[in-house]
Amino acid sequence: MVGRLGVVAAVFRTPILRRLEAAYLVFAFGEWSTWVAVIVYAYERGGAAEAGVIAFVELAPSVVAAPAVAALGDRFPRARVLFGTYVTQAVLMAATAAALVGAAPALLIYALATLSATAVSLTRPVHASLLPEVVASPDDLTAANVVSGMAESAGSLIGPLGAALLIGLGGPSAVFLAAATGNVVGSLAVLGVARRARRTSRTLDRAAPSDLQLAAQESTLDLPRWSGTRELLGGLEAIWSDRHLRAVVAIATWATFLVGAMDILYAVLALDLLGLDGSGVGLVGAFGGIGAIIGSAAALFLVGRERLGIALASSAILYGVGIAGIAVAPGSVPQVLLLVVAGIGSGLTAVGAQTLIQRLAGDNVMSRVFGVLQGLMMGATALGALAVPLLVGLVGQRAAFAVAGLSLPVVILLVGRAVVTGDRLDPGHAMELRLLRGVPMLAPLSGPVLERLAAAIVPTELAAATTIVREGDVGDRFYVVADGRLDVTVQGRQVRRLGQGDAFGEIALVRDVPRTATVTAIGPATLFGIDRASFLEALTGQPRSRTIAADLVDDRLAADVSMH
Repeated sequence: MVGRLGVVAAVFRTPILRRLEAAYLVFAFGEWSTWVAVIVYAYERGGAAEAGVIAFVELAPSVVAAPAVAALGDRFPRARVLFGTYVTQAVLMAATAAALVGAAPALLIYALATLSATAVSLTRPVHASLLPEVVASPDDLTAANVVSGMAESAGSLIGPLGAALLIGLGGPSAVFLAAATGNVVGSLAVLGVARRARRTSRTLDRAAPSDLQLAAQESTLDLPRWSGTRELLGGLEAIWSDRHLRAVVAIATWATFLVGAMDILYAVLALDLLGLDGSGVGLVGAFGGIGAIIGSAAALFLVGRERLGIALASSAILYGVGIAGIAVAPGSVPQVLLLVVAGIGSGLTAVGAQTLIQRLAGDNVMSRVFGVLQGLMMGATALGALAVPLLVGLVGQRAAFAVAGLSLPVVILLVGRAVVTGDRLDPGHAMELRLLRGVPMLAPLSGPVLERLAAAIVPTELAAATTIVREGDVGDRFYVVADGRLDVTVQGRQVRRLGQGDAFGEIALVRDVPRTATVTAIGPATLFGIDRASFLEALTGQPRSRTIAADLVDDRLAADVSMH
């Protein structure tokens, strides 16, 4: 556990991650608080029916907008796209606050709130797909996801609490004004990251074409130019073609259906069953937020785990059963405790699903995959909110909790096998996969591609003073150091020293040139070798991996020249 806490602490010590996570926290506050403000405004105007309809109308545009805008994250620097989403939210939320202060017609207020909610839906997919770019290892990525989950869960707590306080002080307009201010802060937090972001090329623009460039130009997986519909549908195609990814997305989507349902059920519980006033909706929702924070923190136990499928399925079942239990809870205290339990399951489910999707989806479509997921989640949230009035009318208020909650375990029964087997590996390849994920140029590769590389690895045992690569020889393999230390020399001079997790041999493969350095084992060492064809094939369909590889080649060649 201490080691896991150390990994999370490293997230806060990294300036880029610290800025991204801080911005995400204020984003989460704005999302949850404004959502509560609109629900309260609509509920006070027309009860559960109007609140449910408005929730559906407010979220429906995101089903299309989120995948479309998220596609920009696979085309342009994701940090800059993320900055744009925060600025857009700040402007629209400020406009909604002004409309509320000016007692504008409800139709205008709902229209502005809908635009704000649509802008909110754009942030999550870009943030999720940006994290793998700025972390150093798979464990760091899981830790960053844990921190993001904690930030989002904290938002689900402080958002409703803040909404309750602000509504009491100045009405819904105060909530939107605070959220707009928060997004200004978030914009400033990521501004520096956005300025330093580099565009990821769709092709490698180098003086002489290499095998990698030629393969990339011929690959049907790579799109060198914007291709409208194909670009926008890329995320949907990636999800549909992989049953494991499809199953994870299904669970994440239905879990969000329950989020939408609970937004209305919080009002039912607070106003009708417990007899509280409008601010009580936020207070009741805060208990779910407390549980979500605990669940997100508990996701620390996922750090370092190669197998996440079982944990995801179990946490989703906990989430659904916690909600269903409210139907038979004998009083307010057990109901509150079950809200916390459901929140724990929700927090664990969110972190597990995001981490699994990052593993299964290739970087070249990751923003679009998360965009499709966000669109599905927003649509599911809207349907969940719309379904509650129907459920209440059909089965009553208490039974509505049971029907809604038990729907998620039913989904687990339908797709659970694909989720559980989604990250199942041959135990003999687990260490290889872990090392490959830690190599920067290979980290953006999708889970299936990395698994193929892990299966193709040829272990090589070296005795002390053994030369594995000689300057001027033909390059036929890429190597990752599994154990031991090696010296890299150019024209007899040492230029660097390699240890566990380091990689070498890519220059000859990417540039199609003879070996540019000699690599010799200092002591006994173990290397994992990947043959030329497998290495180039893996990088062909992944623009970001190709760019990282090409940039690394340039940097190493420049460094070697400078030493001479």
